[in-house]
Amino acid sequence: MGATLWMVWTVIGIIGGFMVGRLVGRVRSVALSVGVGICGALLGGWLFVVLCGVDSRMETLSLCASAAVCAVFLWVLTAVSPRSGDGSDEDA
Repeated sequence: MGATLWMVWTVIGIIGGFMVGRLVGRVRSVALSVGVGICGALLGGWLFVVLCGVDSRMETLSLCASAAVCAVFLWVLTAVSPRSGDGSDEDA
């Protein structure tokens, strides 16, 4: 398992987090969603490799696992984020 795989997992997290941060209005900041996306992608990819081993086919499947866990983490982030306009905002 090389550094390239870690970088690809990170890119998956950055892309997923950026998309959620820009498209979902409930998330407070894009930086938060990118951070959560990176954490989810790295954790998902690493756990898949630890549990299933490393070879060329498993590396490809680890990218899918990385994207799936990233999506779950970002879904949880949007689920726990307060809805905009419900009066719970501190800025209002």
